Amino acid sequence: MKTKPVIIIDGPDGVGKTTLAKNLQKTFNITSFIHLTKDDPRTFEFYKNMLLKKDAVFDRSFMSELIYSAVFERKPALTVDEFKELHNIAKANGAIIIICVANTERERPVFHDNEDQRIIDSFDTINKYFFDLAKRYGYIVYYQLSNDQYKPDQSLLQIINDKIKELEQKEAQTKGGDSN
Repeated sequence: MKTKPVIIIDGPDGVGKTTLAKNLQKTFNITSFIHLTKDDPRTFEFYKNMLLKKDAVFDRSFMSELIYSAVFERKPALTVDEFKELHNIAKANGAIIIICVANTERERPVFHDNEDQRIIDSFDTINKYFFDLAKRYGYIVYYQLSNDQYKPDQSLLQIINDKIKELEQKEAQTKGGDSN
């Protein structure tokens, strides 16, 4: 595999995004692992530059900004139009976006000891918002299962491999079109 994609993992706190992202980084031999936090700028330009990178796995993205600001009723750092533009940039650049959610009928998330109580109390709402967002924009929905130690299953690996093949075909067509 010569194409190394940008993989974006997002979803509620406590569903295993970081562990999954690190496992995917290792599985696909991706150079950069970037964990976004509440201390990052969360501006349109910041997220746009993030989406233009290659060979990187991101733990969190612009989607978190949209959802957490809605749940906690704070002014979002992004407008809806900026969100849509970031989605289009991600799509145009072949980013593989995976939304991790929990099947709350079967299990509860695993929170860190220092987790914000508001996040714990709002988990079901946050989880549903991420799930709905994934469905609306056609992102991959991945149910994390704690008993699998957050290792990606074969179906997810196959989906990512298929997306990488699509990227490679697109790159080959672009290069072929440039030489005419």
